[in-house]
Amino acid sequence: MGSEKKPQRGVALLMAIMIVALVAIISINMLAQRQLQIYRTANLYFKEQAYQYSLAIESWGTSVLAQDFEREKNKTQFDSHEDVWNTALVDFDVSQATLDGVIFDLQGRFNLNNLVSGGKVQKKWEASYKRLLKSLNLASGLADTLVDWLDSNEQPSGSSGAEDIFYIALDKPYRAANQPMAHISELYLVKGYDQTVINTLKPHVFVVPDSSVPININTSTAKVLQAVIPGLLDDQAETMLSQIENTPFIDIESFLKDAIIQDKAIEPKQVGVISNYYSVSSHVIIDKISMTLQSILYRDKQGGIRVLGRQEFNWYEKNISEQEEKTQ
Repeated sequence: MGSEKKPQRGVALLMAIMIVALVAIISINMLAQRQLQIYRTANLYFKEQAYQYSLAIESWGTSVLAQDFEREKNKTQFDSHEDVWNTALVDFDVSQATLDGVIFDLQGRFNLNNLVSGGKVQKKWEASYKRLLKSLNLASGLADTLVDWLDSNEQPSGSSGAEDIFYIALDKPYRAANQPMAHISELYLVKGYDQTVINTLKPHVFVVPDSSVPININTSTAKVLQAVIPGLLDDQAETMLSQIENTPFIDIESFLKDAIIQDKAIEPKQVGVISNYYSVSSHVIIDKISMTLQSILYRDKQGGIRVLGRQEFNWYEKNISEQEEKTQ
């Protein structure tokens, strides 16, 4: 009898060990799941907090633009890099978070929706865009495909144009928009616009709903100046930018009288010295969460400001130099 009990005791002991091990595994798994839930909740909390801080930076940008308007409203109206809006928040610490924000003028760039208005091609803007493409060593045919993406007809432009018949034949077919671009990322859908082309264009173009946005010559890039000033050479563009940096133009009349452009056939409606469209970009770091938010703002002639759109990445970028590092 004694010899029979020993195997039974061994089995019972083994079963007890197995039960304890199983309980331990279940407990560890429950603790791991619980810890994962805590991390997820914390990340959601920090992400929401980061978003609210990003909106606060947007509000900061709005207030700076409003302050700039109030300072200038009783003076000759013009916008330049000397204005109060040309500023940045850099490594601003608040409540365990680090904030960065920067404001810059979008109208120093080329609005792609200017190419077509009311469904019809704007020839002068198309010519300017082709000059921009040429100065960037990009194919002029890219203007044809973009015009076809924006215009209302089904007739391909030039020798490189592309309408529905081209896009429907693709492996993943779709149609041309045949309307103004809602966002610059639409370029990825347009024939010929690959990553290399878009990266080359990005510092010089933007997209807003308006189709008649003049370029602010006081905040323009050299390439965009060459786009709206036919025959402007590289060294002339750089000379003009140096002049603007020291003495911005206060009106179009003084710009048109400048010695550098006296022999150039400029379309006055394509250039200006006042800007209505701005970008406010924010970068917020809280714990392990990093968030980037970019807001597109419109400031009207009365100084009213509204948000046109927000996106959680930077399409429009500006490098912050040491001279521009100012904290409001």
